[in-house]
Amino acid sequence: MWRKSKNLNNYKFGKKFTLSQQIVILISLVVCVALLPTSLFTTQKVARVIYDRVSINAVSINTILCNSLEIKDSLTSQNIYVHPEIDKFMADYVNDVDHSDEAGVAIYDKSHNLRVLYNPGNLPDFEHSARGLVDQYSGRGKISYKDNYAIPNKALGFVKNDRGDVIGYIVTGYSDEIVNNSTIDSVLFLLLMTILGLVVGIWGAIYLAKRIKSVLFGYEPEEIARMLRERDILLNSVREGIVNVNSNGRITLVNSEASVLLQQAGIKNVSEIMGMNASDVLKRLPINDIIKDGKTLVDASVKIGNTIFILTAVPLLLEDKNIIGAVLTFRKKSVVEEMANQLTGFKNYATALRAQTHEFMNKMHVIMGLIDMKAYDELKNFTQEIAYNRQSEVSYVVTRLKDITLSGFILGKISRSRELDIDFSLTEESELHSELDVPSVHDIVLIAGNIIENAFDALKNFDGERIVNLSILDFDREIVIVVEDSGPGMDESIRKHIFQRGFSSKCESGHGFGLYLVKHSIDSLNGSISVESAPGEGTIFTVRLPIKKEED
Repeated sequence: MWRKSKNLNNYKFGKKFTLSQQIVILISLVVCVALLPTSLFTTQKVARVIYDRVSINAVSINTILCNSLEIKDSLTSQNIYVHPEIDKFMADYVNDVDHSDEAGVAIYDKSHNLRVLYNPGNLPDFEHSARGLVDQYSGRGKISYKDNYAIPNKALGFVKNDRGDVIGYIVTGYSDEIVNNSTIDSVLFLLLMTILGLVVGIWGAIYLAKRIKSVLFGYEPEEIARMLRERDILLNSVREGIVNVNSNGRITLVNSEASVLLQQAGIKNVSEIMGMNASDVLKRLPINDIIKDGKTLVDASVKIGNTIFILTAVPLLLEDKNIIGAVLTFRKKSVVEEMANQLTGFKNYATALRAQTHEFMNKMHVIMGLIDMKAYDELKNFTQEIAYNRQSEVSYVVTRLKDITLSGFILGKISRSRELDIDFSLTEESELHSELDVPSVHDIVLIAGNIIENAFDALKNFDGERIVNLSILDFDREIVIVVEDSGPGMDESIRKHIFQRGFSSKCESGHGFGLYLVKHSIDSLNGSISVESAPGEGTIFTVRLPIKKEED
């Protein structure tokens, strides 16, 4: 059965935007959702890292200065006369230690007197905030690393002598502007990377959308969904089984009619054959020859399961001639033959009707001419003759053939024989009076009609006597149909091929289906047909059909 695809039509979003726009919007949202939270998180992390780096630098510089012998010696000296020179020495030393940094340094002695104020970055209110730290923590005698780390952008250190006595205090710090500028630079860089990622994402989305649309031949998803539904309806409306096989020989598509036909043929688990190897299901079909070698089968008789099908198999070729699979279409052979038989029977009826119409119009023209000439006596005699001859002809046929349909058909053939200037007649020994079930009147019309038309064709251009006799004999268990013509006859080489499909002995283009259908119809009725013919001696067709009545 045809596997229905998911309903792809419910695209409220897709109805407003094309595929390209949808992909661009989707990827833009994905990039924004992915990058923006990441950027915010990273910004917080960067700010924290900068804060940690500044704090660590402040503590590091503070630790170096607090442990410096030069600083200790300078703060230990109490000589009032050399005090300015000592402070200048400490300031130069601080400048050497902090030469490449922008940290501010304030050095206090144990009496909280400011000895050195080093502020290359012009930190605002640095002296006041440094003194506040000294006043706050001097009474403790020491400060922990955790407390020191918690002081924003600054660090406090105790300078001690060898005995462990506090001889001074050092405060190092950075301005908030340094921290803010570093954070802003990092945020701007991350924002730039986010925008760059968004641009790359949009460009990639546009390229991907164009690539997808080129693969989809420029169709939008809604159009493809509609085409899939149309294909679904089309495949399931076809009265032929359709099976698609991929290049690996596996079944990829089975329409509903194929499912029904295969099930009727006795194939088990028809609902599960999708994806199965075609050779396992269609065992007598040369699948490998079709999908590997590009072989084509047209109207081939193939037995699948317990049923004979008329099958056509065509390989699927790409533009580069690569075979990507095959399509198999098939119908029951009995159904095809029945249809052909019906069409041929209708053709016989139509031919007989056309001949009668033509004969009737010719006689009407004669009548109209006699009326125009006011030859009323001749008109009366002519119409009486027509009526008498027609009545005699109808009575003759109907008396022997009780079936009205068959009688009308024979009368039509008589009219056609007059058109062709052929002497056609129903023999006097002909008789048919049974209520037929098998064979039906339609079967007799099909068989006799094709044989009679074949005799007419043989006599069209024949220079000798042009006679065709039809006999229909009804026995207890058998109907015998004999068609005899006085035509040119056939030699052995032609006679043994006349029932083959497509064979025709006509000089003009012939289809060669008439006698082929006759033979198949007779075989389906368990009958027989024989041909007697020789060059210059005419031809006799004899058909024997067993009768199967309703009570049987």
